[in-house]
Formats: sequence, C-alpha cells, structure tokens
Amino acid sequence: MTILTHKRATVNGVTLHYVTAGDGPVVLCMHGWPQNHREFLPIIEAHSNKYKFIAPDLRGYADSDKPFEGYEPKNIALDMIELLAHEGAQKYHILSHDLGGPPSVALAYMSEGRALSLATIETPFFGLDFAGYVDPRVPYWHLGMHMNMDITRFLVEGREEQYLRHFFRDFAYTPTAVPEEEVERYVMQMKQPGNLRASLNHYGYIPKMAEQTSELVKNRLDVPMMAWAGRRSFGDHCFESAKAIAVSAIGGVIEDCGHWVFEEKTSFINEQLAEFWSKNS
Repeated sequence: MTILTHKRATVNGVTLHYVTAGDGPVVLCMHGWPQNHREFLPIIEAHSNKYKFIAPDLRGYADSDKPFEGYEPKNIALDMIELLAHEGAQKYHILSHDLGGPPSVALAYMSEGRALSLATIETPFFGLDFAGYVDPRVPYWHLGMHMNMDITRFLVEGREEQYLRHFFRDFAYTPTAVPEEEVERYVMQMKQPGNLRASLNHYGYIPKMAEQTSELVKNRLDVPMMAWAGRRSFGDHCFESAKAIAVSAIGGVIEDCGHWVFEEKTSFINEQLAEFWSKNS
C-alpha cells in the first residue's frame, strides 16, 4: 500500500491541500468534478515505485481553499506552477482528468520547457476550431446547467448524494466501477460548506476557459500529448482535440468504458501511462 503524505501550501493567493507519494520523475495530477486527489490513487499505487506524484485538491475542492474567483485555466495553471516550485520540481509530467484538463493544457503551454508530457483523460475541450469539432456544451446537458451556478445550487443542495450517484453510475460503462466507499467520500466532500458553490465555478468559467484555450492553441503545443476517452463518454472528442492542439499526440477511444477511466480501465490506462512517461522522461 502506497503511503500518502498530506501537505498544505499557500500558492498564488490560495492554500491548497495536496498529497505526495513515491520517488522519481514528478507527475502532477489535476482532477476533475466532483472528485479530488483520490481519483488518482489507482495510478499512484501502480507507479509510485518509479515516479513522485504531486496530487492537489484544486482550488474550490475538498480540503483546499474555496475562493469566489480565479477559476480561469491560466490562473489555475499558476497555482500549479507555484505548487511545483514549492515542491522543488524542475521537470514534470502532467496528468489530468475531466475539467482538470483545460488548466492542464494551459500549464503545459506556460511551463516554459519544464513540462515533459501532458496526458489528458476524458477531457472536454472548449474553444477549439477544427473540422468536426463539437463544443461539449452541445451534447452534455450538465455543462450548461452547471454554468448557471445559482440554479444548480438551488436544485442540488440537500440532494448531493442522489445527484452525484447519478453521475458515478450513469456516466460509467459499468455502473459500479467507482467503489462505494469512494462515492461516499465524494458525497461527503460535496456536502461540506462552500464545496458545491466553489466547485461549480469550474463550470461557470467555461466561457473564459474557451477564450483562453482558443488563444493558447494559436501556436501548436510542443509538449508530447496523450488523450484517451471512453466510448460511452467523450469518444473521439479528446484524441481529435489533442491532434488539433499538439505537434505530437497519441491516444484514442477506450472500448467498454465510460467517464471514470482510472476506475473502469485501470490496467489499460496504467499500461498506456507507463509507456508514455517512459518515452518522455
């Protein structure tokens, strides 16, 4: 069992809770909604003998600060740059999932040669423009709803458990893929004061996310990129977006898989990450 070290650091004006584990080249993990650093435990467990993991609860989530502003990708990337500096990381791989993806792209662009690779798993990409691109707000109803944060809070507060269980079951290929004890942890997190309000800011900033991503990708990303998504979720959206963004992109679509790739296809994604990181360390 991998030992996690819990830490706190004040970076870019916010105090973040984060965990570290393992030793070796650094892998920074950026989670999505409604999870936290714990979604990367299947990855950390498999690779901490070769890599050092830094996995924060991003601003607005879990045991990190919950400010009322500052959720645009470039600002979250600054959070990560200062956290990496705090940990003394000179070079690093970036691993992200879901809404951790757009700020992870910003981080790759802003790292000034320090980023070794970028792996985005089940990431919605906003603000792109290529043949066949569909803005994720079109097929996924909850993106537009969550952007209207006041209405979402009005409807969800007091019903957090029922609401989150919908996502963990219905956005999966295998409904029980996310273990019950983890679902209960995420429900407890979302019921904590300020967590629903603050975490919804990651959706409220989608227009700014699209604007900043569009500006960043005017120049092709020279950091090696990998993008995978489940057939039952984002499908080929992620890999096609990565090919439009990066000079070098690999990845594809995972069959019999939904949104929760680390839990649903643990062995597959661990194999892909191991090969990707090894080639780019």
